[in-house]
Amino acid sequence: MRRDYIDMDYSPKDTDLVCEFHIEPSAGVNFEEAATHMAGESSIDSWTEIATLSPELAARLKPHVFYVDEDAQTVRVAYSEELFELGSVPQVLSAVAGNIFSMKIVDNLRLQDIAFPKSMLSEFKGPGFGLPGIKELTGVQDRPLIGTIVKPKVGLTSEKHAEVAYNSFAGGCDLVKDDENLTDQKFNRFEKRAELTLKLAEKAESETGERKMYLCNITAPTCKEMIRRMNILKDLGASYAMIDIVPVGWTALQTLREEAEDAGLALHAHRCMHSAYTRNPRHGISMLVVAKLCRLVGLDQLHIGTVVGKMHGEKHEVLSLRDECVLDNVPADESQHVLAQDWGGLKPMFPVASGGLAPTMIPDLYTIFGRDVIMQFGGGIHAHPMGTAAGATACRQALEAALEGVSLQEYAKNHRELELAIDKWLKK
Repeated sequence: MRRDYIDMDYSPKDTDLVCEFHIEPSAGVNFEEAATHMAGESSIDSWTEIATLSPELAARLKPHVFYVDEDAQTVRVAYSEELFELGSVPQVLSAVAGNIFSMKIVDNLRLQDIAFPKSMLSEFKGPGFGLPGIKELTGVQDRPLIGTIVKPKVGLTSEKHAEVAYNSFAGGCDLVKDDENLTDQKFNRFEKRAELTLKLAEKAESETGERKMYLCNITAPTCKEMIRRMNILKDLGASYAMIDIVPVGWTALQTLREEAEDAGLALHAHRCMHSAYTRNPRHGISMLVVAKLCRLVGLDQLHIGTVVGKMHGEKHEVLSLRDECVLDNVPADESQHVLAQDWGGLKPMFPVASGGLAPTMIPDLYTIFGRDVIMQFGGGIHAHPMGTAAGATACRQALEAALEGVSLQEYAKNHRELELAIDKWLKK
Protein backbone atom coordinates (compact mmCIF):
# COMPACT_ATOMS: atom_id res chain seq x y z
CA MET A 1 0.00 0.00 0.00
CA ARG A 2 1.44 3.37 -1.03
CA ARG A 3 1.58 6.11 1.57
CA ASP A 4 1.49 9.26 -0.55
CA TYR A 5 -2.25 9.85 -0.97
CA ILE A 6 -2.53 12.54 1.72
CA ASP A 7 -2.01 15.77 -0.19
CA MET A 8 -3.32 18.79 1.68
CA ASP A 9 -1.99 21.17 -0.98
CA TYR A 10 -3.99 19.52 -3.76
CA SER A 11 -6.83 21.49 -5.34
CA PRO A 12 -9.38 19.26 -7.10
CA LYS A 13 -9.46 19.62 -10.87
CA ASP A 14 -12.65 20.49 -12.71
CA THR A 15 -12.71 16.90 -13.97
CA ASP A 16 -12.22 15.22 -10.57
CA LEU A 17 -14.96 13.35 -8.77
CA VAL A 18 -14.89 14.37 -5.10
CA CYS A 19 -16.19 12.29 -2.19
CA GLU A 20 -16.60 13.14 1.46
CA PHE A 21 -16.26 10.27 3.95
CA HIS A 22 -16.81 9.86 7.67
CA ILE A 23 -14.10 7.53 9.01
CA GLU A 24 -13.75 5.79 12.37
CA PRO A 25 -10.48 3.83 12.40
CA SER A 26 -10.19 0.50 14.19
CA ALA A 27 -8.41 0.40 17.55
CA GLY A 28 -4.72 1.22 17.23
CA VAL A 29 -5.03 2.61 13.68
CA ASN A 30 -3.95 6.17 12.94
CA PHE A 31 -6.65 8.35 11.31
CA GLU A 32 -4.50 9.33 8.33
CA GLU A 33 -3.45 5.70 7.87
CA ALA A 34 -7.11 4.67 7.67
CA ALA A 35 -7.80 7.48 5.21
CA THR A 36 -4.85 6.42 3.06
CA HIS A 37 -5.93 2.78 2.92
CA MET A 38 -9.52 3.76 2.15
CA ALA A 39 -8.44 6.06 -0.68
CA GLY A 40 -6.14 3.43 -2.17
CA GLU A 41 -8.67 0.60 -1.93
CA SER A 42 -11.31 2.74 -3.64
CA SER A 43 -9.04 3.45 -6.59
CA ILE A 44 -5.74 1.88 -7.71
CA ASP A 45 -4.06 0.17 -4.79
CA SER A 46 -3.89 -3.13 -2.93
CA TRP A 47 -3.06 -4.22 0.61
CA THR A 48 0.64 -4.48 -0.22
CA GLU A 49 3.13 -3.01 -2.67
CA ILE A 50 2.39 -4.32 -6.18
CA ALA A 51 4.98 -4.35 -8.95
CA THR A 52 2.35 -3.89 -11.65
CA LEU A 53 1.47 -0.41 -10.39
CA SER A 54 4.14 1.67 -12.09
CA PRO A 55 5.15 5.09 -10.76
CA GLU A 56 3.82 6.66 -13.95
CA LEU A 57 0.42 4.98 -13.58
CA ALA A 58 0.22 5.84 -9.90
CA ALA A 59 1.08 9.47 -10.56
CA ARG A 60 -1.68 9.72 -13.16
CA LEU A 61 -4.48 7.89 -11.37
CA LYS A 62 -3.76 8.09 -7.65
CA PRO A 63 -6.44 9.55 -5.37
CA HIS A 64 -5.77 12.75 -3.46
CA VAL A 65 -6.91 13.02 0.16
CA PHE A 66 -6.92 16.81 0.16
CA TYR A 67 -9.01 17.51 3.27
CA VAL A 68 -8.56 15.88 6.67
CA ASP A 69 -10.44 16.86 9.84
CA GLU A 70 -9.65 14.22 12.42
CA ASP A 71 -11.75 15.90 15.11
CA ALA A 72 -14.81 15.73 12.84
CA GLN A 73 -13.70 12.30 11.51
CA THR A 74 -14.07 13.65 7.98
CA VAL A 75 -11.93 13.38 4.86
CA ARG A 76 -12.45 14.44 1.26
CA VAL A 77 -10.92 12.55 -1.62
CA ALA A 78 -10.50 13.67 -5.22
CA TYR A 79 -10.52 10.92 -7.85
CA SER A 80 -9.43 11.25 -11.45
CA GLU A 81 -12.26 10.98 -13.95
CA GLU A 82 -10.19 8.32 -15.72
CA LEU A 83 -10.96 5.88 -12.91
CA PHE A 84 -14.62 5.70 -13.88
CA GLU A 85 -16.74 4.33 -16.68
CA LEU A 86 -18.66 7.36 -17.82
CA GLY A 87 -22.42 7.04 -17.51
CA SER A 88 -22.27 4.03 -15.16
CA VAL A 89 -23.61 4.39 -11.62
CA PRO A 90 -22.79 0.74 -10.75
CA GLN A 91 -19.13 1.19 -11.66
CA VAL A 92 -18.82 4.44 -9.70
CA LEU A 93 -20.29 2.78 -6.62
CA SER A 94 -18.10 -0.30 -7.01
CA ALA A 95 -15.16 2.06 -6.53
CA VAL A 96 -16.13 4.71 -3.98
CA ALA A 97 -18.65 2.56 -2.09
CA GLY A 98 -17.34 -0.96 -2.74
CA ASN A 99 -14.65 -2.96 -0.93
CA ILE A 100 -13.86 -0.07 1.39
CA PHE A 101 -16.82 -0.94 3.62
CA SER A 102 -15.31 -4.37 4.32
CA MET A 103 -11.86 -3.18 5.42
CA LYS A 104 -10.78 -4.22 8.92
CA ILE A 105 -8.84 -1.00 9.29
CA VAL A 106 -12.08 0.93 9.89
CA ASP A 107 -14.83 0.27 12.41
CA ASN A 108 -17.25 2.63 10.70
CA LEU A 109 -17.22 4.32 7.31
CA ARG A 110 -19.87 6.48 5.67
CA LEU A 111 -19.99 8.00 2.21
CA GLN A 112 -21.50 11.40 2.98
CA ASP A 113 -21.61 12.99 -0.47
CA ILE A 114 -20.29 12.80 -4.02
CA ALA A 115 -19.67 15.86 -6.19
CA PHE A 116 -19.73 14.97 -9.88
CA PRO A 117 -17.78 17.03 -12.43
CA LYS A 118 -19.65 18.41 -15.43
CA SER A 119 -17.71 16.08 -17.71
CA MET A 120 -19.30 13.09 -15.94
CA LEU A 121 -22.74 14.68 -15.57
CA SER A 122 -22.96 15.08 -19.32
CA GLU A 123 -22.90 11.30 -19.74
CA PHE A 124 -26.15 10.86 -17.79
CA LYS A 125 -29.66 11.57 -19.05
CA GLY A 126 -31.14 13.16 -15.96
CA PRO A 127 -34.95 13.30 -15.52
CA GLY A 128 -37.02 13.07 -18.67
CA PHE A 129 -39.90 15.07 -17.22
CA GLY A 130 -38.59 16.34 -13.92
CA LEU A 131 -40.37 18.94 -11.85
CA PRO A 132 -41.37 21.24 -14.73
CA GLY A 133 -42.49 18.34 -16.90
CA ILE A 134 -44.65 16.85 -14.14
CA LYS A 135 -46.30 20.22 -13.59
CA GLU A 136 -47.11 20.38 -17.27
CA LEU A 137 -48.27 16.76 -17.31
CA THR A 138 -50.67 17.28 -14.40
CA GLY A 139 -51.72 20.78 -15.40
CA VAL A 140 -50.94 22.01 -11.89
CA GLN A 141 -48.50 24.92 -11.77
CA ASP A 142 -49.32 26.99 -8.70
CA ARG A 143 -49.80 24.56 -5.80
CA PRO A 144 -48.37 21.36 -4.35
CA LEU A 145 -49.73 18.12 -5.77
CA ILE A 146 -51.83 15.89 -3.54
CA GLY A 147 -51.28 12.15 -3.76
CA THR A 148 -52.23 8.99 -1.95
CA ILE A 149 -51.22 5.36 -1.67
CA VAL A 150 -53.93 2.74 -1.98
CA LYS A 151 -54.40 1.10 1.42
CA PRO A 152 -54.14 -1.51 2.76
CA LYS A 153 -50.69 -2.05 1.28
CA VAL A 154 -51.62 -5.47 -0.07
CA GLY A 155 -54.65 -7.73 0.01
CA LEU A 156 -57.18 -5.87 -2.12
CA THR A 157 -58.43 -7.37 -5.36
CA SER A 158 -57.76 -5.49 -8.56
CA GLU A 159 -61.39 -4.32 -8.60
CA LYS A 160 -61.30 -3.05 -5.02
CA HIS A 161 -57.93 -1.41 -5.60
CA ALA A 162 -59.31 0.49 -8.59
CA GLU A 163 -62.35 1.52 -6.56
CA VAL A 164 -60.19 2.96 -3.77
CA ALA A 165 -58.12 4.80 -6.37
CA TYR A 166 -61.26 6.21 -7.98
CA ASN A 167 -62.59 7.50 -4.66
CA SER A 168 -59.22 9.14 -4.03
CA PHE A 169 -59.26 10.81 -7.43
CA ALA A 170 -62.88 11.89 -7.10
CA GLY A 171 -62.18 13.44 -3.71
CA GLY A 172 -59.35 15.57 -5.04
CA CYS A 173 -56.12 13.59 -5.34
CA ASP A 174 -53.91 14.38 -8.31
CA LEU A 175 -51.88 11.19 -8.00
CA VAL A 176 -52.63 7.69 -6.74
CA LYS A 177 -49.87 5.12 -6.39
CA ASP A 178 -49.39 1.50 -5.47
CA ASP A 179 -47.59 0.67 -2.26
CA GLU A 180 -44.03 -0.58 -2.48
CA ASN A 181 -44.82 -4.26 -1.86
CA LEU A 182 -47.69 -4.53 -4.34
CA THR A 183 -46.46 -5.84 -7.67
CA ASP A 184 -48.13 -8.88 -9.27
CA GLN A 185 -49.58 -11.05 -6.51
CA LYS A 186 -52.23 -13.68 -7.16
CA PHE A 187 -54.98 -11.63 -5.52
CA ASN A 188 -54.14 -8.51 -7.53
CA ARG A 189 -52.51 -9.11 -10.90
CA PHE A 190 -50.50 -6.28 -12.39
CA GLU A 191 -52.16 -6.09 -15.79
CA LYS A 192 -55.71 -6.29 -14.51
CA ARG A 193 -55.03 -3.73 -11.77
CA ALA A 194 -53.44 -1.33 -14.25
CA GLU A 195 -56.29 -1.63 -16.73
CA LEU A 196 -59.08 -1.16 -14.18
CA THR A 197 -57.41 1.66 -12.26
CA LEU A 198 -56.45 3.63 -15.35
CA LYS A 199 -60.01 3.29 -16.64
CA LEU A 200 -61.40 4.75 -13.42
CA ALA A 201 -58.74 7.47 -13.41
CA GLU A 202 -60.06 8.51 -16.81
CA LYS A 203 -63.60 8.50 -15.42
CA ALA A 204 -62.52 10.75 -12.55
CA GLU A 205 -60.86 13.11 -15.01
CA SER A 206 -64.05 13.52 -16.99
CA GLU A 207 -66.04 14.14 -13.80
CA THR A 208 -63.66 16.60 -12.13
CA GLY A 209 -62.04 18.33 -15.08
CA GLU A 210 -58.63 17.66 -13.52
CA ARG A 211 -55.79 15.44 -14.70
CA LYS A 212 -55.51 12.23 -12.66
CA MET A 213 -52.34 10.14 -12.62
CA TYR A 214 -52.04 6.50 -11.57
CA LEU A 215 -48.54 5.36 -10.57
CA CYS A 216 -48.47 1.59 -11.06
CA ASN A 217 -45.57 -0.33 -9.53
CA ILE A 218 -43.57 -2.15 -12.23
CA THR A 219 -40.99 -3.63 -9.81
CA ALA A 220 -40.31 -7.20 -10.93
CA PRO A 221 -37.71 -10.01 -10.76
CA THR A 222 -36.00 -9.10 -14.05
CA CYS A 223 -35.37 -6.05 -16.22
CA LYS A 224 -37.10 -7.88 -19.05
CA GLU A 225 -40.28 -8.22 -17.01
CA MET A 226 -40.18 -4.62 -15.80
CA ILE A 227 -39.85 -3.44 -19.39
CA ARG A 228 -42.81 -5.64 -20.34
CA ARG A 229 -44.89 -4.08 -17.58
CA MET A 230 -43.79 -0.61 -18.63
CA ASN A 231 -44.99 -1.33 -22.15
CA ILE A 232 -48.32 -2.56 -20.80
CA LEU A 233 -48.75 0.81 -19.09
CA LYS A 234 -47.79 2.61 -22.28
CA ASP A 235 -50.37 0.65 -24.28
CA LEU A 236 -53.03 1.41 -21.65
CA GLY A 237 -52.37 5.13 -21.96
CA ALA A 238 -50.62 5.62 -18.62
CA SER A 239 -48.38 8.60 -17.92
CA TYR A 240 -46.34 7.08 -15.08
CA ALA A 241 -44.51 4.02 -13.83
CA MET A 242 -43.41 3.49 -10.24
CA ILE A 243 -40.21 1.68 -9.21
CA ASP A 244 -38.82 0.43 -5.89
CA ILE A 245 -35.39 1.89 -6.56
CA VAL A 246 -33.20 0.19 -3.96
CA PRO A 247 -34.50 -3.39 -4.40
CA VAL A 248 -34.21 -3.27 -8.20
CA GLY A 249 -30.74 -1.70 -8.27
CA TRP A 250 -28.92 0.90 -10.32
CA THR A 251 -28.43 -1.13 -13.48
CA ALA A 252 -32.17 -1.73 -13.63
CA LEU A 253 -32.86 1.96 -13.04
CA GLN A 254 -30.56 3.05 -15.83
CA THR A 255 -32.15 0.48 -18.14
CA LEU A 256 -35.66 1.60 -17.22
CA ARG A 257 -34.75 5.25 -17.76
CA GLU A 258 -33.79 4.36 -21.33
CA GLU A 259 -37.04 2.47 -21.86
CA ALA A 260 -39.18 5.17 -20.23
CA GLU A 261 -38.01 7.68 -22.79
CA ASP A 262 -39.35 5.50 -25.59
CA ALA A 263 -42.55 4.81 -23.66
CA GLY A 264 -43.12 8.45 -22.74
CA LEU A 265 -43.57 7.59 -19.05
CA ALA A 266 -42.57 9.60 -16.00
CA LEU A 267 -40.75 7.60 -13.31
CA HIS A 268 -41.76 7.70 -9.65
CA ALA A 269 -38.99 6.56 -7.29
CA HIS A 270 -40.02 4.80 -4.08
CA ARG A 271 -37.01 4.59 -1.76
CA CYS A 272 -38.07 1.59 0.35
CA MET A 273 -35.08 -0.28 1.86
CA HIS A 274 -32.79 2.77 1.72
CA SER A 275 -32.52 3.00 5.50
CA ALA A 276 -30.69 -0.33 5.54
CA TYR A 277 -27.61 1.71 4.63
CA THR A 278 -28.58 5.39 4.95
CA ARG A 279 -29.96 5.65 8.49
CA ASN A 280 -26.82 5.01 10.57
CA PRO A 281 -25.03 8.40 10.68
CA ARG A 282 -21.67 6.68 11.23
CA HIS A 283 -21.73 3.96 8.59
CA GLY A 284 -23.08 3.28 5.10
CA ILE A 285 -24.16 5.69 2.39
CA SER A 286 -26.16 8.86 2.96
CA MET A 287 -29.61 9.40 1.49
CA LEU A 288 -28.11 12.53 -0.06
CA VAL A 289 -25.93 10.32 -2.26
CA VAL A 290 -28.94 8.18 -3.20
CA ALA A 291 -30.92 11.29 -4.17
CA LYS A 292 -28.08 12.61 -6.33
CA LEU A 293 -27.75 9.29 -8.12
CA CYS A 294 -31.50 9.27 -8.77
CA ARG A 295 -31.27 12.67 -10.43
CA LEU A 296 -28.26 11.54 -12.46
CA VAL A 297 -30.01 8.39 -13.65
CA GLY A 298 -33.11 10.36 -14.54
CA LEU A 299 -35.94 9.58 -12.14
CA ASP A 300 -38.64 12.22 -12.12
CA GLN A 301 -39.81 12.27 -8.53
CA LEU A 302 -38.38 10.88 -5.30
CA HIS A 303 -39.50 10.31 -1.72
CA ILE A 304 -37.33 12.50 0.53
CA GLY A 305 -39.09 12.42 3.92
CA THR A 306 -41.56 14.73 5.60
CA VAL A 307 -40.02 16.20 8.77
CA VAL A 308 -43.46 15.95 10.41
CA GLY A 309 -44.56 12.39 9.56
CA LYS A 310 -43.70 8.88 10.75
CA MET A 311 -40.46 8.33 8.84
CA HIS A 312 -36.97 9.06 10.16
CA GLY A 313 -35.38 12.26 8.87
CA GLU A 314 -34.32 15.45 10.62
CA LYS A 315 -35.42 18.74 9.09
CA HIS A 316 -31.92 19.73 7.94
CA GLU A 317 -31.48 16.36 6.21
CA VAL A 318 -34.83 16.52 4.44
CA LEU A 319 -34.21 20.08 3.26
CA SER A 320 -30.77 19.10 1.97
CA LEU A 321 -32.48 16.36 -0.05
CA ARG A 322 -35.04 18.87 -1.30
CA ASP A 323 -32.29 21.23 -2.43
CA GLU A 324 -30.43 18.42 -4.21
CA CYS A 325 -33.64 17.55 -6.05
CA VAL A 326 -34.63 21.01 -7.22
CA LEU A 327 -31.67 23.41 -7.35
CA ASP A 328 -29.50 23.97 -10.41
CA ASN A 329 -26.53 24.88 -8.22
CA VAL A 330 -26.32 23.39 -4.73
CA PRO A 331 -24.06 25.37 -2.37
CA ALA A 332 -21.64 23.60 -0.06
CA ASP A 333 -22.73 23.20 3.56
CA GLU A 334 -19.94 21.80 5.70
CA SER A 335 -22.16 21.52 8.76
CA GLN A 336 -24.43 19.08 6.88
CA HIS A 337 -21.66 17.35 4.89
CA VAL A 338 -23.01 18.69 1.60
CA LEU A 339 -20.56 19.31 -1.24
CA ALA A 340 -21.18 22.00 -3.83
CA GLN A 341 -22.83 20.60 -6.96
CA ASP A 342 -23.46 22.31 -10.28
CA TRP A 343 -26.04 20.12 -12.00
CA GLY A 344 -25.01 21.26 -15.45
CA GLY A 345 -28.53 21.73 -16.75
CA LEU A 346 -29.99 18.36 -15.67
CA LYS A 347 -33.68 18.81 -14.90
CA PRO A 348 -34.78 18.98 -11.26
CA MET A 349 -36.66 16.10 -9.65
CA PHE A 350 -40.03 16.59 -7.97
CA PRO A 351 -39.63 15.99 -4.20
CA VAL A 352 -42.23 13.75 -2.55
CA ALA A 353 -43.16 14.11 1.13
CA SER A 354 -44.69 10.81 2.20
CA GLY A 355 -45.06 8.72 5.33
CA GLY A 356 -47.47 9.11 8.26
CA LEU A 357 -49.12 12.31 7.05
CA ALA A 358 -52.58 13.63 7.90
CA PRO A 359 -54.49 16.55 6.35
CA THR A 360 -53.84 18.58 9.50
CA MET A 361 -50.09 18.55 8.73
CA ILE A 362 -50.50 20.37 5.42
CA PRO A 363 -49.86 23.89 6.76
CA ASP A 364 -46.55 22.72 8.24
CA LEU A 365 -45.66 20.87 5.03
CA TYR A 366 -46.39 23.98 3.00
CA THR A 367 -44.24 26.09 5.32
CA ILE A 368 -41.36 23.61 5.03
CA PHE A 369 -41.50 22.77 1.33
CA GLY A 370 -43.43 25.54 -0.40
CA ARG A 371 -45.26 24.86 -3.66
CA ASP A 372 -42.77 22.51 -5.29
CA VAL A 373 -43.63 19.29 -3.47
CA ILE A 374 -45.92 16.29 -3.80
CA MET A 375 -47.75 15.77 -0.51
CA GLN A 376 -48.59 12.09 -0.31
CA PHE A 377 -51.03 10.61 2.21
CA GLY A 378 -51.96 7.02 3.03
CA GLY A 379 -53.89 6.45 6.23
CA GLY A 380 -54.36 10.20 6.44
CA ILE A 381 -56.85 9.88 3.59
CA HIS A 382 -58.25 6.37 3.93
CA ALA A 383 -58.86 6.59 7.71
CA HIS A 384 -61.04 9.68 7.42
CA PRO A 385 -64.34 9.19 9.32
CA MET A 386 -66.35 9.74 6.12
CA GLY A 387 -64.17 7.50 3.97
CA THR A 388 -61.53 7.80 1.27
CA ALA A 389 -63.16 10.44 -0.93
CA ALA A 390 -63.75 12.69 2.05
CA GLY A 391 -60.17 12.16 3.19
CA ALA A 392 -58.91 13.37 -0.17
CA THR A 393 -61.29 16.32 -0.04
CA ALA A 394 -60.04 17.21 3.44
CA CYS A 395 -56.50 17.31 2.07
CA ARG A 396 -57.49 19.67 -0.71
CA GLN A 397 -59.37 21.85 1.77
CA ALA A 398 -56.38 21.98 4.12
CA LEU A 399 -54.17 22.91 1.18
CA GLU A 400 -56.57 25.65 0.11
CA ALA A 401 -56.44 27.02 3.66
CA ALA A 402 -52.64 27.01 3.64
CA LEU A 403 -52.49 28.72 0.25
CA GLU A 404 -54.90 31.40 1.44
CA GLY A 405 -53.10 31.88 4.75
CA VAL A 406 -56.18 30.88 6.73
CA SER A 407 -56.05 28.67 9.82
CA LEU A 408 -57.42 25.16 9.49
CA GLN A 409 -59.94 25.82 12.24
CA GLU A 410 -61.27 28.90 10.47
CA TYR A 411 -61.47 27.16 7.10
CA ALA A 412 -63.15 24.12 8.65
CA LYS A 413 -66.14 26.19 9.72
CA ASN A 414 -67.54 25.82 6.20
CA HIS A 415 -65.82 22.57 5.20
CA ARG A 416 -67.16 19.48 6.95
CA GLU A 417 -64.49 17.06 5.67
CA LEU A 418 -61.69 19.20 7.10
CA GLU A 419 -63.60 19.68 10.34
CA LEU A 420 -63.75 15.92 10.88
CA ALA A 421 -60.08 15.54 9.98
CA ILE A 422 -59.20 18.13 12.62
CA ASP A 423 -61.32 16.29 15.19
CA LYS A 424 -59.53 13.03 14.39
CA TRP A 425 -55.90 14.06 13.94
CA LEU A 426 -55.14 17.49 15.34
CA LYS A 427 -53.58 17.25 18.77
CA LYS A 428 -55.55 19.13 21.37
